[in-house]
Amino acid sequence: MNLIPMHADVWVIEQEHVFLFRQKNQQWTEELKLPYEEFSGSAVALSSFSLLDTAVYLNVFQQTSTSKFWSENRWAGIAEDPLRIVDSTATAFHQQVLAELNSIGKTVRVIAAPKPSQFNHGTAMALLDRQELKLLKRFTDASKTGKGHFRSKLLLYFGLWMKPGRNYQAIRAAALACTVCTVLVMNWHTQQQQAKYEKISLQRFQNSVSAATRDVKAVPFVDWLEQIRKFGQGQRANLVSLKMSWNEQGEILTTADLARDRKRVPRACTLNHSKQAKCSIGAIRQ
Repeated sequence: MNLIPMHADVWVIEQEHVFLFRQKNQQWTEELKLPYEEFSGSAVALSSFSLLDTAVYLNVFQQTSTSKFWSENRWAGIAEDPLRIVDSTATAFHQQVLAELNSIGKTVRVIAAPKPSQFNHGTAMALLDRQELKLLKRFTDASKTGKGHFRSKLLLYFGLWMKPGRNYQAIRAAALACTVCTVLVMNWHTQQQQAKYEKISLQRFQNSVSAATRDVKAVPFVDWLEQIRKFGQGQRANLVSLKMSWNEQGEILTTADLARDRKRVPRACTLNHSKQAKCSIGAIRQ
């Protein structure tokens, strides 16, 4: 069961009576017992329900009440050690409690526990019709044997979907129709968005290609060679070594080591010192 804060109020409703439990010395102790008619709508109830930690349980383990049945429904849950189905009669009183507490925004946990004080160890219960309870019992019996476990689960889910009580058939049909419509709308929306993004991507690519074409630059190797020749050729050669590189803008950068001191250098060159020059030459725009 869910953990409950130690300072919380816990109300357990059982057979048209209400029990209040609070924790003392790490044990849940009964502090109050009231008929449900006196409890419903009372100042005590509304004051306690205003607290976020207050928990409410509806215990359906024993039913000696003369209240009318909740037509075509039963409470059922799966208990362990040993694995078994726990089921109980659903009454009009249960329906009344759930409707009244839900109307004020309070969640009710339906359980089956031998005593109200054992609420924290009760079996969680669900409201089923006869067909659903029958399928649940078949599933539990198959699970006990350890054979065909996956098959029994599959048959349970299929049976609960195909053969629900008439109270749920319309709701499930509406839910299925809404799901199908949602999928169709989402698919149409995805196709529209995909076409839109493909058009935008194509336009961006075309713009990039056009810009690249406009900005094409050629690396000026011929001009660079002419620049280097001006350092001297033949008997007047003055170069010992060259280091050159070019960048994305098409500019060639050169470092020339000289054999003899030099005071003048070719155009677009500067002297780092008397025997070393640094040159550059820009790209040719096409």
